[in-house]
Amino acid sequence: MSDDLHRMGEDLISISARVVRWAPAEQAGVSVAAARILSRLRDAGQMKISDLAVAERSSQPTITNHIKRLEEAGLVERHSDPHDARVSLISATSSGRAKLSAIRYEIGNFLAPRLGDLTEDERKTLREAIDLLTGLVESDR
Repeated sequence: MSDDLHRMGEDLISISARVVRWAPAEQAGVSVAAARILSRLRDAGQMKISDLAVAERSSQPTITNHIKRLEEAGLVERHSDPHDARVSLISATSSGRAKLSAIRYEIGNFLAPRLGDLTEDERKTLREAIDLLTGLVESDR
């Protein structure tokens, strides 16, 4: 792998993290970590807590605490795993999916005026980059 590609990967991770930190910390009354969990569940459908912990690069007790809070808020629900009664599968509820949409809308409202400062060519380039990144992420599922 060339040093340029490695550096590009580092820069991508760094700027992505900065954009996430730049956006409001609490959207629609949900923490950034909880919003990430809701997003992952929306994408996956259902997940075991252990798999969610691995995917989120977090400990199982930390994810369990987030899930308990999200469950109390009616944003996620537990289902029995049809293959193993000892295991619960977690999924986002319709309220959880609606909350995630509200969070994304708020972030869009925050970013829109800043993106509006870009030229039309810069916005086109950014849209193309977003489309490329989306393709990379979706090809790795």
